[in-house]
Amino acid sequence: MVIGSATMANGSATLTPAEATARAQALIPVLAERAAKTEALRRLPDETFADLAESALMRITQPRRFGGSELALADAFDVIDLLSQGCGSTGWTYSLIIAHAWFVALFGEQAQQDVWGPNPDATMSTCFSGGVPPDAVDGGLHIRDGRWRFSTGVHHADWVALLAPVPQQDGPPDMRFLLIPKEEIEVVEDWRSAGLAGTGSCSVQATDVVVPHHRTLRLHDLLNATGPGSEVNDGAMYKLPLVGPWQVFLTAPAVGIARAAMDTWIVRTKSRLRPATGASRPGDPITLARLGGAAARIDAAETLIRRGAESVTSDVLALGAAAPETLARCRRDNAFSVRLCVEAVEDLFLAAGASMLDESSPLQRHWRDVHAVAQHVANSLDMNLRAWGERALGLNDGLRFG
Repeated sequence: MVIGSATMANGSATLTPAEATARAQALIPVLAERAAKTEALRRLPDETFADLAESALMRITQPRRFGGSELALADAFDVIDLLSQGCGSTGWTYSLIIAHAWFVALFGEQAQQDVWGPNPDATMSTCFSGGVPPDAVDGGLHIRDGRWRFSTGVHHADWVALLAPVPQQDGPPDMRFLLIPKEEIEVVEDWRSAGLAGTGSCSVQATDVVVPHHRTLRLHDLLNATGPGSEVNDGAMYKLPLVGPWQVFLTAPAVGIARAAMDTWIVRTKSRLRPATGASRPGDPITLARLGGAAARIDAAETLIRRGAESVTSDVLALGAAAPETLARCRRDNAFSVRLCVEAVEDLFLAAGASMLDESSPLQRHWRDVHAVAQHVANSLDMNLRAWGERALGLNDGLRFG
C-alpha cells in the first residue's frame, strides 16, 4: 500500500502531527482487513511492517538529528490509538517499536550511531523478563547462554535490548539493557497467546554473545531520566523517566481496541432483531444504555491518558523535568484507563449475543485483545492505584518500578 512516502534521499522521515495522524487513519481499513492473517501468523505480516515503515510512522519518536519526527508523547498516543482501531496486535507491536526508539535515544551517542548511523530506519525490540547474569570481559559483558521472554516485534527488529542483572562486587546487581544485533540472537517461536496473538512476542536465546560497554544502558537511568542520550537529544521526550510516561505506549492500544469494538458493535446492532419477537434491538433501552456507558468509558480513558501525556511534556518544557506528582498521577490514570476500556468492551461483548463468539467476528478478537493489554504488569490497576495512594499518604514517592 502506498500512502505517500516521507523518506527523502538524505534519510529524513519527518512528519507533522497532522501528517502522522492522517497516515495512521489511512491504514485503519488495511490493518483491519489483515487482522485475521496477523493472528494466524502470530506476528505482523511483512506487508504491514513495510506499510508502517514506508509511512514514516515508525520514526515519530526518533530524534530529528537522525531524520526522525521527534513528535510529542501525546502525538504518539494519537497514532497508536488509530492504528489499534484497525488491528490490536498491530497497534501493540507498533507502540512497542516506537517506545523502543525512545529507549535507543537514551543510550550513549556511540550506541545510537551503531543503530541508526548505517540505517536510520532500524528498529529495536526489548526483553524485560528472564535472562542470566552476564560475565565481565575485556571491553564489555559476555552472555554465556540465556533465554529472555516477550520480545514484541522481534521478527522485524534489527536490534534487541535484553535486560540483565550485571553482578556487582558490593550490593545488588546493576540492571542493564544490553543492546545486541538481532542476527546474534535466536528467536524462539513460542508465542501462543489468546490475546494480542499477532504481536510476535516471542522469547529470544542469546548464546556466547559479547556486548561492548557502550551498548549498555542502566535501568536506573531510564527510571530517573538520566540516560546519557538525553545529553545529545534535547527534545522533551528524551527528558522523561520510565515510570508514568512509558505507560502511555502500553495503554494507548486499549483505547483504539475499545473504540473498534464499539464501532463493530454499532454496525452489528443496527441490523439485529430479537429472535422471538422480531423487534429491533437498537430500540432496546438496555442496549442503548450499554452503548452510552461504553462510549463514556472510552472517552474518559482517552482524556485521562492524553492529559497525562500532555502534563509530563508541559512539566519538562516549563521545569526541565516531569514533576513527581505528575508522574504518579499519570501511572494511576493510565492503568485506570485500561480498566475503563476493558469494562466498555466487556459490556458490549456481553450484550452482543452468541453470534459474536464466532471466530470470524472482530468483536471477540477485540475482547481478547483488550484483556491482553490489561494483563501487562505495567497496567496492573491494583499496583498503580496503590502507588498513588502511598504517595498521597507520604509512605513513598509512588514511582517505584514494578
